[in-house]
Order: sequence, then structure tokens, then C-alpha cells
Amino acid sequence: MEAKLVNKEAFKAVGAKWVGTFEQAAKDDIKIFHKEFLKRKTELKSALNPENIFGLSYHITQNGFTYYLALEVEDGTAIPEEMELITVPACTFACIEYKGKAVHEAYTNLYTWIKENGYTLTQNGLEHLEEYPGSFDPVNDVPELKIHIPIMI
Repeated sequence: MEAKLVNKEAFKAVGAKWVGTFEQAAKDDIKIFHKEFLKRKTELKSALNPENIFGLSYHITQNGFTYYLALEVEDGTAIPEEMELITVPACTFACIEYKGKAVHEAYTNLYTWIKENGYTLTQNGLEHLEEYPGSFDPVNDVPELKIHIPIMI
């Protein structure tokens, strides 16, 4: 694992929302949600890069979390039915690129790297930002993503 720091400018995204428990996520609910989003992403006509899908985790609680799959859009983009506008603030992230089935281990390793390097987690609501290639099939493909965790330096 080769972690690095990445600065991202604020951006707007439009996407679908999933709310559930960690147990539901572990039982492939997120994979099914991702597959459904792939069918709908063409509805976002003004997506800046439809081949870069963002997974955004918010409001992690003891039992679950809110998760969005979204595409970056320009201001004033029409929002399709059952989708939402998400504003992602500018932030510094600890980031790794990962391909494999043990995504939870990649997260654990990245959190360890953050702690070992003396960084503090940012408390702005956004817990994780993931980037997936637009061609990724969450049901059949080995996970391939960039994992970003917001930090303060």
C-alpha cells in the first residue's frame, strides 16, 4: 500500500442515496445499489467525467451510514428524480489506490497510516470518498477503487 496526500477542490455531484446498516452493506446491498446506479448514470447529461464515479460515505453511526454514488456535475445541473445534489468541500485526503477483495483491510491500513504519520481525521461529515472507474461492475469485478479519507494537516 502506497498512501499519499491528495488535495481536492470543492465540487458538486449528483447521485443516488442509500441508507443502511453495516450488516446490509456486507450482504451486498451496496453492490446491488451500485449496479442500479450504473443503469441510471446516463441520466446525468452534464456530468463532467462520467467515467469517474464517486462513492461518498456520510454520517457513520454505530449501526450504519449514508452512502451516495454520484458523478461530478456543473452548477445548475438538472437533478433526476430520486437523486440528490451533494456539495463536497475542499479537503486534504489520505489516499490509496486499491484492487482486491479485502477492501476493509485497505481501509484499516490507511487509517493506520494516518495515525502513524500524525494526521487527524477531519470532522466535516464526509467520512470517506471513493472513486470507481465507470466500467466497474460491482457484482462481477474484483473491487478497484481509490480510497480517500479526509484529514487535517
